[in-house]
Amino acid sequence: MTPLTYEEAFPGAPASKLTELEARLVAKLPEPYRAYLSTQDGGALEGYNNQGLEIIFGVGDVPEWASLWHRLSQDSDVIPTGFIPVGTDAGSDLFLLAVTGTDRGSVWYQSNEMEEDDAGKLTPVESERLADSWDEFLASIELIHE
Repeated sequence: MTPLTYEEAFPGAPASKLTELEARLVAKLPEPYRAYLSTQDGGALEGYNNQGLEIIFGVGDVPEWASLWHRLSQDSDVIPTGFIPVGTDAGSDLFLLAVTGTDRGSVWYQSNEMEEDDAGKLTPVESERLADSWDEFLASIELIHE
């Protein structure tokens, strides 16, 4: 694993923001993700990596482009129940964290390209489980050297 380096990083989120997010979700954040936000409230990653992750969203005092709150509002119609957006790639595809259910704690990739079924329900063209936990996901990220 290559340690993540940030082009722009944000200090840990205040506990009050984490509690506010849990209240909105009516769910406790998985502990590894909560611990991450407490020490590193997201940011823009430097360089290219094997996962394609460019931005990790934060919940504290971060710009709109890095705000989990903004993404929750903007993409509420495409975020599956029980998941929150935790990051994005260059094409605005989402990285999601399961916060409830049997997949709780797992990290997923979801394309922003949607298809509509006969009943009018939108589903992502691509959705893939990337890791069983936030820590496993972060450990899987490797910098791609050009």
